[in-house]
Order: sequence, then structure tokens, then C-alpha cells
Amino acid sequence: MTTNSPPLLPGRLGAPDLLLKDDPRADPRMIAAMAVFGLDGAQEPAPVTTSSPIDELIDYCGTAEEGFEALFGAMAIGLPTVEGVTRSVEVINGVDGNDITLYLHRPTDATGPLPGVLHLHGGGMVILEAAGAGYVRWRDDLAATGLVVVGVEFRNGAGKHGPHPFPAGLNDCSSALQWVTDNKARLGISTLVVSGESGGGNLTLATTLKAKRDGRLGQID
Repeated sequence: MTTNSPPLLPGRLGAPDLLLKDDPRADPRMIAAMAVFGLDGAQEPAPVTTSSPIDELIDYCGTAEEGFEALFGAMAIGLPTVEGVTRSVEVINGVDGNDITLYLHRPTDATGPLPGVLHLHGGGMVILEAAGAGYVRWRDDLAATGLVVVGVEFRNGAGKHGPHPFPAGLNDCSSALQWVTDNKARLGISTLVVSGESGGGNLTLATTLKAKRDGRLGQID
């Protein structure tokens, strides 16, 4: 009689001490890029926990934000400038009465309506900003492919654009969606996609669900 052992779970779920550089699933090129910044191995644990006082959590997030922005800025150093992209800024009024800065990137010589992307940056909805070097570059790269890209400077839970509790950031993203929809003709946008990564991916889902709840799902193509 034999017993079947359960299959090993992937990554650190199955091997808690697994390092990125030892993970067989990781692309060697990614590991090499991360190693330059010391991010291919074990990192020091955060000095706060979910039970830490709110002031300590906010302070830690502020420090973490500075570190991440410096990292993303370093990654952008030496990259060739993205040619053929025009940038502009709009400041709109949100549903909570606050100002929301939008960063618009578009192909300089484009004619006719173009597909649009409403981009929501990462950072766990707590840190980072659309004005950061990494996200400026990302919008440039997207615009260079023939897209009109709108980056939203939504309110965060901490950091430079915080502390604002939920649903402040979601309300800002929803307000941006409404503004872009109302200005599609002026912006030269044909269809609109909402996109984001990490915390911005969460907000992408939440913005879409809110649009559906509010009867505005048709604003997203």
C-alpha cells in the first residue's frame, strides 16, 4: 500500500525560504536586472506589522515610498528618450470636491481618433505617484505605440498623496473615467481601456465594478 504525498505548492508557498535567484520559474534576465539593486535575494522584514499604530504605519509607508521612487528613477537612467510623444497636464475636480491631476501622453503626429488607456499606477493604493519617473516612462512607451494615455494622480492611503482612507483613491479614478468619457472627442479617443498593475490593477477592477454599479459600464470598452 502506498500513500500519495500532496503536490509541492509553487514558489514560496511550497518552499518558504526560496529566493528569487533560486526560483526555477524566474527568467534569468529578470534576475540579473534585479541583482543590480540587491533584489534577487532575501530582504529585511518590514519593521511594522498589521497591529502597529497607524502613525507608525504611515511613517513607514512614507519611507518605503522614497525608496521605491529612487529605485524606479535609477532604472530609468540611461534609457533613450521616447521620441514622438507629446505630454500635457489637466487638473479636474473630483466627486469629493478635490483636485485631481491627470497626465496625458499622446503620439505627436497622430491623426484621427486613437485607442485610449486610463492608467492607474501601482503602490498598493498606499504609496507612489503617477508623476514618478517609472510611470512617466511607461506612459511614453504606451503612447509611442499609437495610444492616448491618461495617468491618474489619485489620493493614496499614505505617502506624498496621503493619508486618505478608502474610497478616496477609487473615487478619484472613477472621476477620471467620467472626465475622459466626457472629453473623448476633444482628446481624440475612440475606445477606452482601464489598466493598471499591482495596486493599480486592484483599482482597475474596483473602478470597473463601480462603473457597473453606477450604470456607467459602457464607458469602458
